[in-house]
Amino acid sequence: MIWLLRKNGIKVGVMKPFATSSELYSNHYRSNDTASLAKVADIKEPDHRLNPIFFQLPASPLMAAEILHKTVDLGMVTKEFGSLKKKYDFTVVEGIGGVMVPITNKISLLDVMKKMKLPTIIVSTPRLGSINHTILTINACKVKKIPILGVIFNQMPKDPSIVESMTPNYIETLTDINTISVIPFMHNCNFKKVGTYLGKTSTIQKLISRLPEN
Repeated sequence: MIWLLRKNGIKVGVMKPFATSSELYSNHYRSNDTASLAKVADIKEPDHRLNPIFFQLPASPLMAAEILHKTVDLGMVTKEFGSLKKKYDFTVVEGIGGVMVPITNKISLLDVMKKMKLPTIIVSTPRLGSINHTILTINACKVKKIPILGVIFNQMPKDPSIVESMTPNYIETLTDINTISVIPFMHNCNFKKVGTYLGKTSTIQKLISRLPEN
């Protein structure tokens, strides 16, 4: 999606508010996810702005912070997000795990999304179990009144089973949430290939049409 927005002349910012990992990715970016976001957006922001909270322990931010005797500074997250919003036409924010991942004892990722006023695109898969997981995520967003732009189903097999092929339609029917795109499994997947699929969808086309061009 970031590649597609840039192709349409939109100045895109990116953010990974929370990240955890067993090791540091590089000297420039602590998280591999942050490095990937910065690469596709082609921006040079400092790591602390793109990823304000990082813990070197693969766990939820709440658990990692407790084990490492650290704290989660939510004020830092909202401050850096505000800076990115002022600088870019559109800022893509990547979550961590699922919407109910605990950030503190009292706040989940869903609460952070609500505070930051973020509409969401849910990325799912057509695998067995996806109906349950995706509907739970959608319902949680609805309770918090988080706007849902739609669902992207990723890694659809080349020869899907009948269950896999029917899963997107079932979730759409059961939740009344639009399927944005079904992206096939791809060897040597890259941003351009995914962006090309997304560019064919009416939801993304409408989103792009409302954004300013450089």
